[in-house]
Amino acid sequence: MSRHVLIFDIWGDYAHFKKIYVTTSAVSYAIPPKTSLYGYIGAVLGLSKIDNSYLTAFADKQCLIGLSVLKPIVMKRLGTNLRPGLNRTANNPKPTMMEYVYQPKYRIYVSHQHRFIQDALRRALQQHQPVFSPSLGLASLVSNFAWVGEVTVESVRSDGPISVHSVIPRSYLVALDDKALFAGQMELIEQSLFAIEMNTDRDVTERDDILLERNGKPIQALVTEYYPILGANIILF
Repeated sequence: MSRHVLIFDIWGDYAHFKKIYVTTSAVSYAIPPKTSLYGYIGAVLGLSKIDNSYLTAFADKQCLIGLSVLKPIVMKRLGTNLRPGLNRTANNPKPTMMEYVYQPKYRIYVSHQHRFIQDALRRALQQHQPVFSPSLGLASLVSNFAWVGEVTVESVRSDGPISVHSVIPRSYLVALDDKALFAGQMELIEQSLFAIEMNTDRDVTERDDILLERNGKPIQALVTEYYPILGANIILF
């Protein structure tokens, strides 16, 4: 099946994508969950957040996304002052230790079923004119972005291990290349309980585990299918 794919880079000074299973400490994923990228795209397009209606634009697998790591993943923990509201309180807020991704940069691949959304997103990215300021997980962590290009590609099924230049959902992974793994050529990170799809009640309807290479190197693996995009093999999920 052929897909029209938009490609752009996003980056910032810090990012924080809180893991669902942490309660006493604010630990972050190393990459944005797919549902966070829905919010990022929604901010660029100016989709309404009232009753989370922007999520209807991404329901039922209307949008497939791929993600590549462009800079080595560096995690930092910083004391952060949190307040329950905008007003000053009598007591000074106590710093909360939070984990951040330091100076992250990712390449995003987006394929949406509806052409008018694709066209609107392409114009906003090319002109660098988002409706709202996109952020990397938290509203205070403002993100920049840059247009890369667009392609029309066909999916490919691999008969053997290939170099995968994007993150790999566990459901797409058949096997890792043992030779590359044991030779220490890959420094893999697994992100568990990764949010893939979400409804307008903000209930996560699909989760998966995600594999990524910490330094952005290709992952040598056998996968169910991939898309050759600008000389890279990308998983869209």
